[in-house]
Amino acid sequence: MLSLIYARSLDYCIGKAGQVPWHLPDEFAHFKRTTRHHVVIMGRRTYEDHDTLLPDRVNIVVTTALAYRAAEGVLLAHSFEEALALARGADREIFVVGGVRLFERSFPLAQRVYETVVHTTVPDGDTFVPRFDFSGFRQEILERHPTDSRHAFSFEVSSYERVE
Repeated sequence: MLSLIYARSLDYCIGKAGQVPWHLPDEFAHFKRTTRHHVVIMGRRTYEDHDTLLPDRVNIVVTTALAYRAAEGVLLAHSFEEALALARGADREIFVVGGVRLFERSFPLAQRVYETVVHTTVPDGDTFVPRFDFSGFRQEILERHPTDSRHAFSFEVSSYERVE
């Protein structure tokens, strides 16, 4: 099964200066819990945000750079199609975790999308996810998280399952 997973602001921002523009420990825990023991496919810049192997997952980085070096254990693919072929060999759920071009490429093929909406805007953000058309999906709200001492913004986590 191919899935997307991301967190976005109300204005669809997912990044600012190469970083996630918020610190939400429980949202990150959702990401870890959901993707653990599965396959994560990411672009080179997304990988370089953390520059290490995400533990307990098959990590695949898509890059066109033939001589690119990644951490030990990270698999490299030179196209989205090559990444999918590597991932399908693992016989686990496949998660596309970024960046924008991979989200755009994989959305038409995705059976499921995990979307967190962070209740803020990022006026100086520089990376935005498309406004995907979820008309062929069934939405389930998985969590509503209020602001608290560890979370400056409230957020809502949804799962969209393709029904067509």
